[in-house]
Amino acid sequence: MENNYFNEALSSFTKDFAYGGAIRHLVDKGYTAERIIKEFHYPLSRESIEKMVADYQKPKE
Repeated sequence: MENNYFNEALSSFTKDFAYGGAIRHLVDKGYTAERIIKEFHYPLSRESIEKMVADYQKPKE
């Protein structure tokens, strides 16, 4: 169980490190998750990109 948690955390970290900045930049420029998926062909699942976009667009508390 502990190993699974670590693997998920590591996967999330590497995706964010490799693509998070670019995706956040595109969102700032007005791109939607759908447009990012269609135009940039990142090697991420649709769910991963949609989650990154949604998390970034959440209001900061």
